[in-house]
Amino acid sequence: MKKLIICILPLVIALTSCEKFLDQQPISSLSNDLFWKTSEDARLGNAAIYDALQKTLTDSYIDWGDARSDNFTYSGTGDYQILVTMNGLTSLTTTANWNDLYMTIARANASIKNLPTVKSLSIIDRDHYLAQAHAIRAYMYFYAVRLWGAVPVWLTPYENVNDDPKKPRTPADSVINSVIIPDLTKALSLINKNVNLVFEINQGAILAMLTDVHMWKKDYAAALASSAAFSALPYKYDVTATTHLDYRNIFTNPATSKEAVWALNWDYLKDGGNEIALRIGSSGNTSNYEIDSVAFLKFEADKNDIRRAVAYDTNVVNSLTDVTQIWKFYDLDPVTGKPKIPIRNESNAKLPLYRTADILLLRAEALNRTGDKTGSFAILNKVRSLRKAKPLVPASFATVETVENAILDERQMELFAESRRWFDLVRTGKVISAMDPLIRKRQRFLRLVETGFTDPRKILWPISRDALTRNSLLTQNAPYSE
Repeated sequence: MKKLIICILPLVIALTSCEKFLDQQPISSLSNDLFWKTSEDARLGNAAIYDALQKTLTDSYIDWGDARSDNFTYSGTGDYQILVTMNGLTSLTTTANWNDLYMTIARANASIKNLPTVKSLSIIDRDHYLAQAHAIRAYMYFYAVRLWGAVPVWLTPYENVNDDPKKPRTPADSVINSVIIPDLTKALSLINKNVNLVFEINQGAILAMLTDVHMWKKDYAAALASSAAFSALPYKYDVTATTHLDYRNIFTNPATSKEAVWALNWDYLKDGGNEIALRIGSSGNTSNYEIDSVAFLKFEADKNDIRRAVAYDTNVVNSLTDVTQIWKFYDLDPVTGKPKIPIRNESNAKLPLYRTADILLLRAEALNRTGDKTGSFAILNKVRSLRKAKPLVPASFATVETVENAILDERQMELFAESRRWFDLVRTGKVISAMDPLIRKRQRFLRLVETGFTDPRKILWPISRDALTRNSLLTQNAPYSE
């Protein structure tokens, strides 16, 4: 998104719906007087939501969805990454702060309220913008409940001195059932089905998100219905990449790939460098994280798998060097044949938010959970065969649990570093079994007290001290301190 938006909107979108929302201050009438009057205002309002989404995920994409899992371990010497990967989160941990997430929600709230008042806007464009606002609001609340559990809910802009800026936490199930699913259902009814741009919310992205939400709820019948609707879309999403180049293209040029559903666009000249480079590899900084041996050994178990060489430099395997740079988000240099790893402030990584293999593998899980082992393995082996990995023999997996583990292993490799693995472990109840032995191993290596990961309450993130200070109605997640 162009930085011009940041300059134009401080007095209208950013100030009224975001900063004042977070600072708990009433706004003036300036926004309604001077903004939300023209179709250009509507376009800028929509762009502002995406700008806030970029700000939310640039730091947190890896930290929220991968860093606490068995995909990565700490790298370098920073205390921050050690605490994240050792389950040592506190209320002062940087990415425990949800301000940017709620800023995105606030901008969506402003659009939802004000778009119907823009008389120069066509009904088709108005509804399309509304669909994006509803869907991104749902997306942010979905992140919120998976990370913090119960969270405060705002569905309207805070713009009146009589509005109460402080809200208690709403239970996660209620947020899902009363906010997230209705928002996505509304978005699906409003979205312009003739528009299928990968860098904005589209019909496929909404159905993908619905599938994800239903799987989180363990509503397998609903997940099967939404994933079937996704596969039946006129724009035929499919898993097709059979070469290294085609697989890398999903991430570096998603607009040309039938595998990409929704990605977050990035241009460092306008947006600044994407912080994913600091987290998992740039040419000028020590990475916060490096690949953990668990994920690494799964890749190395089948060296014909095209995802292996796209994920990292396979030459380091022979040199016994730690894998500290993840390659999959960067174009190849035509001279060296290796990815053009950027310096930190020039990272253009286009973050994948939903893609086809993700939804098909979720469908495989749902089929397995509803007794269709044959259908589940048909999807699983389709993905594996296309990626040149060895097909699995269904007879070798006798129980629902062992089939699910096979699918989760596949998701770990297919969706590596795409903000999925941690949520997969949480969703399927496997955090403690996967992470306790790893954390104990890391603690022994650093000669720390061996506490492991035995407290399931610590699956949730702590609420930041900043949020607790701003809102006296909030209570901290146990067992964290304020």
